[in-house]
Amino acid sequence: MYNCIGFIGTGNMGSAIAEAAAKSALARRILLSNRTPAKAQALAEQLPGSEATDNLTIARECQLIFLGVKPQMMAGMLEEISPVLGQRRDRFLLVTMAAGLSCARIRELAGVDCPVIRMMPNTPCSLG
Repeated sequence: MYNCIGFIGTGNMGSAIAEAAAKSALARRILLSNRTPAKAQALAEQLPGSEATDNLTIARECQLIFLGVKPQMMAGMLEEISPVLGQRRDRFLLVTMAAGLSCARIRELAGVDCPVIRMMPNTPCSLG
């Protein structure tokens, strides 16, 4: 079990994975952020144990961080959170759903040497 799982990007895929995580009781806390904060807030109201926040809080507090942003937006988002990730001394894992970006490229953009997993989910994954 994780203390905290974070989702940066709560579009169709990010929301589906967050729903599955909430059903699984995989984490004590689930943090959600989105480019449109109202979207993350609406999802947080539907998922028990979750709350809407911002990217930097997720980067600072979560041990498992799902990156559910479009490939063309990944560099900008990782540039924003990389200073926070770089200051961490605990272990964390990045999970990307972005097609066309390798694990090595995600590490490079994030500016950290941490484990990265690529996944290619589909919306039925919300069933758990």
